Amino acid sequence: MSNWKDKRIKALNRIIENTQLDTLDFLEEYDSICSSKAKNKMEYKLERKKQHEKVDTFNVIRNKLCL
Repeated sequence: MSNWKDKRIKALNRIIENTQLDTLDFLEEYDSICSSKAKNKMEYKLERKKQHEKVDTFNVIRNKLCL
């Protein structure tokens, strides 16, 4: 039986094949799936949300300092 990581990677591969999108567009998500310690997809989504919040906060601070 496949775990959630295998299923998600297969889904990404199907998207790439069907839409002819560049593989590099999905490289960040592929890397984050492989390095995730989440036990299921819901935990993974929460991890990703926290990662994006950190990046957004960093960008806001950086942009304010650049002014």
